[in-house]
This record gives sequence, C-alpha cells and structure tokens, in this order.
Amino acid sequence: MKRMKTTLLTAYVGLLTLSGFAQADHDMAHFPALQADTITTALCNMQSYQKNLAEITAKEELTTLDMVKVHELTYTLENALQRLQQDLVTVAEDLEEVHQASEKLEPNKIKAFGKKYLAQGELFTKGVTCSN
Repeated sequence: MKRMKTTLLTAYVGLLTLSGFAQADHDMAHFPALQADTITTALCNMQSYQKNLAEITAKEELTTLDMVKVHELTYTLENALQRLQQDLVTVAEDLEEVHQASEKLEPNKIKAFGKKYLAQGELFTKGVTCSN
C-alpha cells in the first residue's frame, strides 16, 4: 500500500511538472541551476552532475521522475559548459599572444602571456592522468 501511494505521488508530481513544461515558454528557465563563476566551479559542477546523469541513464527504464531530474540537472551542466567555453576562448587568446610574441622575439610578452596561459590552462589539466 505504501509503495502504491509513493508511486501515485511520484506520478502526480511528474505529471504536474511536465504539464508546466508544456505550457511554459521554451526560453524560460524551468529550474534553478548552479552558476559557474570560475573554471574550478564549472568543473566541480560537471563532475557532480555528470555522476547524477550517469546514474540515471544507467537505469534499465527511466521513470517520469527520472526524466524530470535529468531535465533539472542539465541546466547546471549547460551553465558549466558555457563557462568553460568562455574560458577556453580566453586561454586560446593568451596562447596566441605567446605564439605571436615568440615569432617577434618579445620576451616580456612571452613571459606575461605565458604566465596567464599556464595559470588558466593548469585549471583544465589539473588532476588529469595521461600516459605519455
């Protein structure tokens, strides 16, 4: 009996949530998402929320509640990816400055932009194990 109540409650909540999605404007945010103000925050949010997504998608069958959870967690993942995209552009620009300075034999510029590039680039590679 308790299981049946839980199932009915879950279905009811899921239907209410999904009916709200159907009526909502496509561009409107449906769920609050964690912001990613830094590379580190973005990577940590991705690590945590990807784990949640992996657990849900590994299930044999997805319930309505599972799909609602996926919908909710994708907002945080999207914020994280957008942050990383922005930061990768900055890192690429810094590396290009290093490259251009090396062609022009400008040691001060190489050092300045090299430090900026390495500081940001390290955040993307820290904790990564490579076989080289």
